[in-house]
Amino acid sequence: MGGPLPQTWHVELFEAPFTPELWASYEKVTRSYGCTREFTEHFERPVGATLAFVRSEGEEAAFMYRIHAEGSARVLGRFTAPSAGALGAFADAVFARHPGVRIVRTGLVDALPDVRVIGRPALTVREDVELRIALPSSVAEYERRLGKRFLSRARYYERLLARERPAARLTVHERDEIPRALVAEVVRLNRERVAAKGARSVFDEGYEEGISRVARAHGLAVILRDEDRVCAGAIDIHCGSEAFSWVVGYDATYARYHPGRLCDLEAVRRAIERGIRTYHLLHGDSRHKRDLGGQPARLASYAILRSWSAARPADVGRTCGVHIARLARRLIARADRWMARGYGRTPLKALARAIARPLRAR
Repeated sequence: MGGPLPQTWHVELFEAPFTPELWASYEKVTRSYGCTREFTEHFERPVGATLAFVRSEGEEAAFMYRIHAEGSARVLGRFTAPSAGALGAFADAVFARHPGVRIVRTGLVDALPDVRVIGRPALTVREDVELRIALPSSVAEYERRLGKRFLSRARYYERLLARERPAARLTVHERDEIPRALVAEVVRLNRERVAAKGARSVFDEGYEEGISRVARAHGLAVILRDEDRVCAGAIDIHCGSEAFSWVVGYDATYARYHPGRLCDLEAVRRAIERGIRTYHLLHGDSRHKRDLGGQPARLASYAILRSWSAARPADVGRTCGVHIARLARRLIARADRWMARGYGRTPLKALARAIARPLRAR
C-alpha cells in the first residue's frame, strides 16, 4: 500500500494597500496582537508589503512580508503558529514570485520540532520562551487549577486592600472605552517599576501611542483605582481565541497589596468569560507567571534559504553568531557550576565571556 498523499497548498498573494476585508481575514487567521492592522501600521509600516494566504485541507495560515534590497524577504508580525508545511509553501511562493530573493526571514513563531520538515534549507536565528495558559471554559475550573496558596494569598490581598483602602476599586475597560490617558498611566507605572529594577523600559512615547491604537481596537484594560488615582493596571489584547498580556504596571506605594497580581487575575477571569482559550504571558519566565498557570512554550525565528548554493556568507553569518553566543552562554553556566563546587577560577569562563560579548549586539 502507498503512503499518505502529499499535502497540497494553495497560495494567494495580494499587494498593499490592503482592503479592510483583507485586513480582517489576516487578523482572523493569525490571531496575534502582533498581526493586527493597528500594530502592523504603527510598528511595521507595511508600505510596499505583500499579504500571502496559504491554505490546505483543514489548515490555513497568513503571512505579510516585505522585500529588502539585499535579497531578503522579511515577514512582518509575530507570535503566530504556522505549521512547517505552511511555512514551506509560503517560502516556495515568495521565491517563485521574486527571483532575486535568496532568503526569507520570519519573526518569532511557535518553534517547529525540526526545521528540516520545511522542505528547504532553514536555520534557527533566534530562540525564546514564553509562558502561556491553556484556559478552561469556566472561571471556577481555572481557579481550581491554581495553587491553593496562590489563590488564598490573592484573596487575602483583596480583603486587605478593601479594609485599608476602602475607596479602591477594580474597573474594566474594553476597546474604544480605553482612553489614551489611561494607557499613559499604566505605561508610566510600568516604566517606574522597570527603572526601580535598574533596567530601561522599551515603552517610549512612540511605543505608548502604538499600545493605545491597538488597545482601542482589540484591548481590555483592568485598572485598580483608589478614588481618582490609578494605582495599578493591566492591558491585554484579544485576538480571536487568543489573549496577550502586553503591559502591567503598579504604584510602589500599593505594593503591600500585590496590585499587579490582582489585575492579572482579573484579566484572566475576564478572558475566560469572553471565550479566550490561550492566554499569552509573552517574553520572560517568573514565578508569578507560573503561579497564574503559565507553562513554557518554545518560540523561534527562522531563516529559510532558496538553496545552499544561492546563499551568501552574510545570509547565514548572523545565524552562526547566534549559535556561537548560545554556546558561550552554556560555557559560562558550566564555568559557574565548576567554581561553585570549589574548583577555583577557570579560564573557561573568561573565554566564554570574550566570545559572547561582541556577539550580543548581533
